[in-house]
Amino acid sequence: MALRFERFTRFTRLAFRAPWASPVLVALLGSGCRGCHENHPYVPYSVGSSETGDASTSLVTAAGTDGGLAVDAGAPFAGLEGVSAPPGLVQWTIDGVTLRAPDGCVFVEARTGDVDGDGHPDAFALVGPPRDGGDAFADRVVFYRGLGSAEPLDAAAAFPSPIHAPADASCAPIARLVSAGTASVFAEIGAHCTGATPRGPDRWVAVVSAGSAPQVRIAATIADPPGAPGLAVDADVSDRDHDGRSDVALRVTLVPGDAIPASARPLAATLAWVDRPAGLSGDGAATESSFAAMSSWAAARAARAKDAAEVPAYVAGIRALWRAVCADGGSPRVVAVTGTGTVTCGSGRALEEAGLADVHAYAALGDAVRAALAFDRAERPPATRTPSRATEAQKWIASVATPASVRLFRAVAAVPIALSVREPSWGPLAFEPSGKLLVKTRAGVVRVDPDLGDEVDAGVAPWKSAVTSPDGIAQWIEAYDPCDGLPLRATFTLSGGRDERDLELPIAPPLSGRCAGARGAPARTTPIAWGPAGLEAIVAGELVAVAADLAHGAPLAGLLGQPYTPGSPRSPDGKAYVLATGAGLLIRSADHTRLLRASEIDGTYGDQQGCAVSNDMTHVACVHAGTAWVGTWDAP
Repeated sequence: MALRFERFTRFTRLAFRAPWASPVLVALLGSGCRGCHENHPYVPYSVGSSETGDASTSLVTAAGTDGGLAVDAGAPFAGLEGVSAPPGLVQWTIDGVTLRAPDGCVFVEARTGDVDGDGHPDAFALVGPPRDGGDAFADRVVFYRGLGSAEPLDAAAAFPSPIHAPADASCAPIARLVSAGTASVFAEIGAHCTGATPRGPDRWVAVVSAGSAPQVRIAATIADPPGAPGLAVDADVSDRDHDGRSDVALRVTLVPGDAIPASARPLAATLAWVDRPAGLSGDGAATESSFAAMSSWAAARAARAKDAAEVPAYVAGIRALWRAVCADGGSPRVVAVTGTGTVTCGSGRALEEAGLADVHAYAALGDAVRAALAFDRAERPPATRTPSRATEAQKWIASVATPASVRLFRAVAAVPIALSVREPSWGPLAFEPSGKLLVKTRAGVVRVDPDLGDEVDAGVAPWKSAVTSPDGIAQWIEAYDPCDGLPLRATFTLSGGRDERDLELPIAPPLSGRCAGARGAPARTTPIAWGPAGLEAIVAGELVAVAADLAHGAPLAGLLGQPYTPGSPRSPDGKAYVLATGAGLLIRSADHTRLLRASEIDGTYGDQQGCAVSNDMTHVACVHAGTAWVGTWDAP
């Protein structure tokens, strides 16, 4: 992993070596090299007296090898980096070969070598129109075929990039050329932007092969939305299936954050295509194998308490990588794959194993709440669901939460007010300190005796369903998946709806191909409390807190002891709360974690809504399919 990140860091220093020029050049850059030549002359290389630069640090010297493309790179994805051109060169002598840039272009990077075996050195280069300062934004790959003469070589073929020079001043150019196999290069062209607005595809990656007819073997565009984890891409051209034809593979590596240790297995997926007479054909087994290896790493450490803390962040990384490269993730970042369409990963089993590793890790850490919430995510499509593995995961949760079976279960006749599908709301159930249950109906509030079953008019005013701040200024109106592969968001209205605040939550979007709607897909919400310390809630199975000023959201490590609100999943004294999870009803207090089950609701635990718990934790009530029920369990 250390070597992998060292290499990525080296690439980053290379690709981001120059600041972005002023927006004045945007129109010139957008017209390509020829247009720039006609309107904005090249800036000569200023170190020497000639416009021709001699690459004194040739590829031979820089790489410490013979530098030829015809030399096999060895291990897959271990190609040699190209040589960066001095600024402003329109003619460049490198490794004894003199190259001439297309009209209006200057060189950015190059690699040389005898790729066609005729004894004459050939070259690949990245070129583009010059910018202020004499450097360039690369906009194409060009190939030079060696002729064995001392005359400068002109480009024999050019392959333009679809990525245009960005106008955003926060963007820095990316230009990378790396050997890939014996007669191919991997090119990466684009920009790294730090602005807050997504700009569509940011990078173009391509494998370009020489031969009698130079061609792009595979190409794709990559989006890098602000805040998304980094994706590093490498390529390999080799005979993967040993049929005498050269195949192509891309390795996409997620650049993890500090939460993932350097000793972790790299978060990398191989996307491979084998060469067939009819063209390239996807090799899904390579991608499945990549995700299976990562899931196995997580599962092995989840079983050990000393290593379990490393697992949740790593599993989040597996899901983020899957979301970035797989079309069935809903919002892939690697798209427009030339000749093959989108990438379908088909790695549902690996996703299931990664999710169950998440459950096992939290259980090993003694965190039953997060283990149960992770269980709800683990086997959600596109992950597979294996009944025997689900049973095993439930045993892990039961090992850190005391199981309890119901003593008395009653259906409630009073019909509770329906919960909103999209808008967060306080539930229609609440316990009184006495242990009696209050049910908010359209006709008023009904009091229910959990033990005797009596139902009478409570004679109390119904509580509000709207989730509002203590001062009444702000109201939480939704949480949603914006359908762009970025984290979920929450929306609040201020001052009676005259203003709106939309903020990012620390929750990754679900791995699903279905996401639609004017404002994205609604996320399931359960408000817990809203007091001076801010809003506490469960959103899409994650505990989160939103600051009192609505400036940001953060993971919620534990409840903040704020005042109780009727309709909350907390007990009236605020000392316990209940969660409906697929593993059962989980009650958490400072001293106890209990896992409640009842045969009457088996198979529907995760679908229960609006749950409430009594002070003594012996009574729990929920709503399912529009009907309320209340159960009695032994005291902890």
